[in-house]
Amino acid sequence: MSATTIYSRLSEQLEPEGAFVYLDLARQAMEKGIKVISFGIGQPDFVPPREFLDKVKEAIDKNFIRYISPLGLPELRAKIAEYLNNKYGADVKPEEVAVTVGAKAAVFMSIVLLTRMGDEVVVPDPGFPTYECVVRYAGGRPVFSILKEENEFRMVPDDIEKLLTKNTRGIIVNSPHNPTGSALDKDDVEGLMELARRRNLFIISDEIYEDYVYEGKHYSFLSFPDWRDHVIYISGLSKTWAVPGFRFGILVARKEVINKIELLATNIYSCPPAPFQYAALKAFEIGIEWFNEVREDYRKRRDTVLEELSKLPGVKAVKPRGAFYVFPNVKQLTNILGYKNVDELSRAMLFEAGVLMLPGTAFPLYGGEGFMRISYVLPVETIRKGFEKIRIWLESRLEGENK
Repeated sequence: MSATTIYSRLSEQLEPEGAFVYLDLARQAMEKGIKVISFGIGQPDFVPPREFLDKVKEAIDKNFIRYISPLGLPELRAKIAEYLNNKYGADVKPEEVAVTVGAKAAVFMSIVLLTRMGDEVVVPDPGFPTYECVVRYAGGRPVFSILKEENEFRMVPDDIEKLLTKNTRGIIVNSPHNPTGSALDKDDVEGLMELARRRNLFIISDEIYEDYVYEGKHYSFLSFPDWRDHVIYISGLSKTWAVPGFRFGILVARKEVINKIELLATNIYSCPPAPFQYAALKAFEIGIEWFNEVREDYRKRRDTVLEELSKLPGVKAVKPRGAFYVFPNVKQLTNILGYKNVDELSRAMLFEAGVLMLPGTAFPLYGGEGFMRISYVLPVETIRKGFEKIRIWLESRLEGENK
């Protein structure tokens, strides 16, 4: 065995994201000449304000390409604190803000920092796959909270309390939620915070989809006066500003935590990219009033998906209140078509119908069996075209089985 193929036990805890596995399959399908409509990747398709994007080129032209602080530009951290305080009625200080290389890096560093060997951390299932494998990487044990269709896939405090033991260290919360599109209501957020207070738990709150809420409002854990004792807030520009390639994340925590995050950031990536920091300054200057139009367009896309799903046999879907995902129940359809599981259904739909929808089991384990994730980051006409292809495929399959 080669010395370079003997891997550490820690590295073996990390796994690929199911979404990227299926994107590779979609590329294989296209190489076979299949025209694929993809509901797979969670990547917004709109273009943000030009004056924001132009700041990247301006920064490069001005030679802003050197190392900066591992925590980001001081003036940007101050601007982010001001923005969040206005948005959530919080009292965040600039020194309690870190700019990270994407929200995913913020999630990784937070879990690694707070999880000790043997700690139990409650994670949602279905949920973003990074959560559970990084808990294992850090030496902890993920405890899966199975999100229930009858609860609109919300993380309900009473369900979480039943999972707590003397070894429970924290809870990872994602609202609005990937992959189901659920959004916590006020009672949910208050209940989870009360659990954290009573049991002295941390809450890592991934709020990256905070501006994609279609009914009601987003409730942030930063709104509590004692957030510093329990909360690490995570967000970024990837979703609201449609720049996932900028890798611009935001982490907010008490000063002592930020000091530790600075050590991790220094050792992992030195500093976040400088040119994008100057663009971000412009973003927070512009504000997000312009995003109201985008949100309304995405609401129409969501409603279109729900309308189209209602036309398919053996499919039902909870109406999601946030993010840009629908998580339909396809258990009956899977049985009708004779597939063993939703993974088989997803592969057949891709290679036979030319439509990519991700199996719920890609997020990451048991809670997604029998469900699929639809990412509606496509124009309404493309959404309808994708479902038309599915209907034609289903009619062909069902006719063949009835002969």
